[in-house]
Amino acid sequence: MSPVFYLLAGPNGAGKSTLYRSAVASGLIPADIEFVNADLHEASALGHISDARQRSTEARRWADARREQLLHAGQSFVSETVFSHPSKVELMRAARAAGFQVVLLVVCVDDPKQLPDRVAQRVEQGGHTVPADRILARYPRTLEHLAQAVPLADLSLLFDTTARRGQDIVPPRLVARLRRGVPTFTLDPLPRWAQGLLVH
Repeated sequence: MSPVFYLLAGPNGAGKSTLYRSAVASGLIPADIEFVNADLHEASALGHISDARQRSTEARRWADARREQLLHAGQSFVSETVFSHPSKVELMRAARAAGFQVVLLVVCVDDPKQLPDRVAQRVEQGGHTVPADRILARYPRTLEHLAQAVPLADLSLLFDTTARRGQDIVPPRLVARLRRGVPTFTLDPLPRWAQGLLVH
């Protein structure tokens, strides 16, 4: 059986950590495989580095190196990304070349202006902060790179967490399923962001 690379992707504040917990609880992602998460590593292992920027850089380096190790070992793993940089598309290609099945779990919202408030709530609960201008600047880049990623994944599952007026944060809702970029299930109507990933 081929090893599997599970990649959780979406903008800051969209709900990647919530989606991970939900996917593990439902059995979609096996609970016993390693979760390569730079933020968790930074919080648990890099507290001795006082400079926040250096700490973040070291955490990213660790995550990059750990993913490489697991790819070379042929060992299934999970990782997460904002996908604001095309390097994760190359990581998906490398995983496929190494014989991995690639499962892409995307979580997003239609209105990026909802995201800074969600990140602020996360900070109140002990999570890391991301400046609002950076969150909003990354959003279109995330969607651009996801449009390249969906056709590469053996399975793509798109989840929406857009809050309606008066709602707080909503749980991830499956809106589309694709195999190698070909839709096998779509919700009608699809959120705008998901429509953009289906037209490529």
